[in-house]
Amino acid sequence: MRNSATLAIQGERLPPEFSAALEGSEAGAVYAVHIQKLSIEDAAEFLETRAKIQEGIAALEAGDFLGDDEAFAEIERLIAIKAAK
Repeated sequence: MRNSATLAIQGERLPPEFSAALEGSEAGAVYAVHIQKLSIEDAAEFLETRAKIQEGIAALEAGDFLGDDEAFAEIERLIAIKAAK
């Protein structure tokens, strides 16, 4: 049994969760869909990463981010801490 495959699927035949992930699909368009079996560990890491990305997007949408000067100051602070070790 194979552990992965790539399929070409017309937009109107995509499963609903695939269309949702794309935020919609074009009727008549053809999409390459790659499927791959994941280990339990890889699946957990994928879900954790996706959750962190969603948290970051929500924070940005809420206006919770640093300005340019603050961001560069924070980067410099982190570099200084790492260099001191």
